[in-house]
Formats: sequence, structure tokens, C-alpha cells
Amino acid sequence: MRDRGYQPGLDGVRGVAILLVLGQHAPTRPLIDGFVGVTVFFCLSGYLITTLLVRELQTGTIDVRGFYRRRVARIVPALVVVVAVTTLVLLVDRPDLRDGQVLAPAGAAVTYTTSLFDWSGHFFATGDYFNYTWTLSVEEQFYLVWPLVLLWGYRRDPRLFAALTATLIGLSLALDLYLGLSREVFFDAHEYVGTDTNALPILVGALLAMVLHQSWLSGTLRHVAPWAFCSLALLAWVSLRNDRDRTSLVIIAGTALTLVILIGVVTRPRSALGSLLASPPMRWLGQRSYSIYLWNVLCRITVLHVLGHTLVGDLVWIVMTVVLAEASFRFVERPLRRRFAQRADAPTPPALGPVGPGMPPAW
Repeated sequence: MRDRGYQPGLDGVRGVAILLVLGQHAPTRPLIDGFVGVTVFFCLSGYLITTLLVRELQTGTIDVRGFYRRRVARIVPALVVVVAVTTLVLLVDRPDLRDGQVLAPAGAAVTYTTSLFDWSGHFFATGDYFNYTWTLSVEEQFYLVWPLVLLWGYRRDPRLFAALTATLIGLSLALDLYLGLSREVFFDAHEYVGTDTNALPILVGALLAMVLHQSWLSGTLRHVAPWAFCSLALLAWVSLRNDRDRTSLVIIAGTALTLVILIGVVTRPRSALGSLLASPPMRWLGQRSYSIYLWNVLCRITVLHVLGHTLVGDLVWIVMTVVLAEASFRFVERPLRRRFAQRADAPTPPALGPVGPGMPPAW
């Protein structure tokens, strides 16, 4: 397969994802189903990480230690800073919470276990202050397992491994369809934050990486790619809906649309959509999406206390989030990522860094 190298349009896909999430998190909440942006992050993360790893397998193996070191350098420092600031705010400003009620969710956030607590229905008393880190938990579980799985299976027989991945996609799709069509629940922890329900976009992205790497289904992909712009418009339409009682169906829709968008951006980077997503504003937004994701919730809570659900609150919240995210990107994320990459002697290509929501991943 031709090495596609750095693809700036993928930074733009990150930018789309964070815009959708911000649309849901804004004080006035213009995008009720904006949580579909998390699905975009997951799908992109599956694609990027798998692309990175299967390319590395061309050399015969995966430097697992180097891979984990780069993940730590990319996602941990900024998260620790935000968690520390949030913890300090809670200890000072929330006397109604005991120290243990603050430190427990903070510990879950930095150990990437928030989703496991939420999934089991054990929600923390701090509420939104740390709950957003469930997405990072899901991506970290993927980062932890996937290199070892690829070493075990893909290296032996890429076709068989791709078939097994497709089977897992089918099972996750069946689960999401069952949950989405059999009942209406305003918020079901399993449906919303479960690793199995959110495995669909990650696995679909991973399978796409294998298909492109092996140059399979090239004719089919050429027919799908022109629909990418339409898929982006439909993704915006999905985010405007209110389907919080059927979140698994939003996951399915978001996965399908993101798949088409990725195919379009990767196979036709000079198309109208590819050019739009590779534009400087979208790239800037995508490159800072992780920091924006981390800071936006604390800023949102602060603004809501002062200005409430107002358009002025939206504007103040955006400014606060962007300023803090830019500072985090410049003085925490980027310097430490370079330092760890130099120690690993294998810098991660810009297009293939984790996308966690922000990522993603790690997004």
C-alpha cells in the first residue's frame, strides 16, 4: 500500500468531532445529540491507531513499550493538570463534599476507570466535574489491548484477523440495535458508556485501517468516497435531534457516517471535503481538540454558576475554554510529548497521534 503519510484532513475530522461535543456541552445546548462527536472520536481513534500499528508490523513486530510510552506522553500530562485543578476547585468551593468524595473520582479519572464505575451504576458525587473522562477510559482500554491483539492475530493472518474483527463488529452492532429498538430509556449507563456498546465505532475504524493497508475493496471504496460530504451534513443533522432515550442508535448512525467521511478524506484528500477539513482553522481546532475536551466541562460549570443558560454564557465559555486549551497545548501537551518521543526514539507521525476526545484517542 502507498504510504499516505501525514493527512491534514484527519485533523479536520477531529475538529468536527470536538465541535459536535461542544455543541452539546454549551450552556444553551444547541446540539442535544452532539454526543455523537464522541463516536466520531472513537472511530477515528480506531483507524489511526490501527494504521500506526499495522505499519509498524511491516518491520516484523510492534514496539509495545514505545507505543505505550507515546500514549502516556500524549494523554496523561494534560489530564493530570486538569484533574489537579478540578480537584482543588472542588475542595475549596464544594464544602458539601467530603474529601473522599472528591479524591475518588479524581483517582478514577487519572487511572482511566471512570467508565467502569459509571457502567456499573456507581456514579460519583462530583457529577459532571469528572464524568466526561469515561470516554478516555474506553479509549485507554483499547490502547491497552489492541497492540497485543494485533501482534497475536494480524501478524499471523491479516485476512482471518479482519474477518474476526468484522464478526465483533456484527456482535456490537446487534447489541446496539437491540438496546436501541427494544426500549426507550432516558439514560442507561450501559448503553451510553459501556465498552461493548461503544466498541462499534472503534472496531469499524480499525477494520477500515486494515482494508486500506491491504488495498482490499478498492473499487467499493471509490464508490463510497463521493458521499463523504453528504455524510458530514447528515452528521450535523443527527446532532440536532433529540435521541437521548435511544443513544445506541445514535452510535450506529454516527459510526456509519464517520466511516464514509474517513473513506472520503483518506482516499480523496483533494476533494472539496478534504480541502475543507484540511483548512488551517479546522486543523488548528483538531490539533487542540484533546485540550479543549479536557477543559470545557470545568469552564462550563463555572459559567453556568455565574451566567446561567445564556448566549452570553456560551461566548464566555468558548473564550475560557480556548484560552486554557491553548495554554495546555503549548506548555503541557506539546513539550512533554516531544520529550517522551525522543526518549522512545520513535516520534509518532502527526496524523497518527491519539485522538482521544479528543481522543480520544484518545478523543
